Amino acid sequence: MADKHPYHHGDLRRALMDGALALVRERGLQSLSLREVASQAGVSAAAPYHHFADKAALVRALGFEALGELDRRMAFAETSAPGDPVERLVAIGSAYVRFALERPDLAALMRAPEMAEPAAAQDQPEHGESWERLVRAVVECQQAGAVAPGDPMTLAIGMWALVQGLAELLASRGADGIPGDPSAFAESVLRVMVPRATHTAPPAPIL
Repeated sequence: MADKHPYHHGDLRRALMDGALALVRERGLQSLSLREVASQAGVSAAAPYHHFADKAALVRALGFEALGELDRRMAFAETSAPGDPVERLVAIGSAYVRFALERPDLAALMRAPEMAEPAAAQDQPEHGESWERLVRAVVECQQAGAVAPGDPMTLAIGMWALVQGLAELLASRGADGIPGDPSAFAESVLRVMVPRATHTAPPAPIL
């Protein structure tokens, strides 16, 4: 059971978000409620509504914060990768997989249905440029001739689907059947799959 840390003074909004994140980490996103978050913080059931209109607003605040953390990791991967553009793209993708494996609570918040609601566009704060970073890496690979020409947005969507699917697969299977460290395994898979997944297939023969 999550530890209760009654709120005394300071930033109540932050205290509520920290308490909510602890609940998600321990019991899953479906267990989250404003009433329980308030109880955990030691404030009245009405207090959270001064900061969040409803549970969905709280989930979105946490989800955008998670996106910010993901972007910081992807930015570090981008700047730390070697000069080869494919290696840089692999590093960015690997950063996503490591993030999802290390922080499944934050990954779940990023994928929460509340993040796709129309209100999300109004609530959205500055949270980095993860998507733009991925598209930029794809374009650099195209310019180097390492990735097929075409719409970089389409290729970036494919790359995002690849890393998200790989992260979910590794998270659901754990270490079963995975040789060595799951993060290192994910990186090796991406290094093999990225060039193949983003090259244009040869045209079919005309019969």
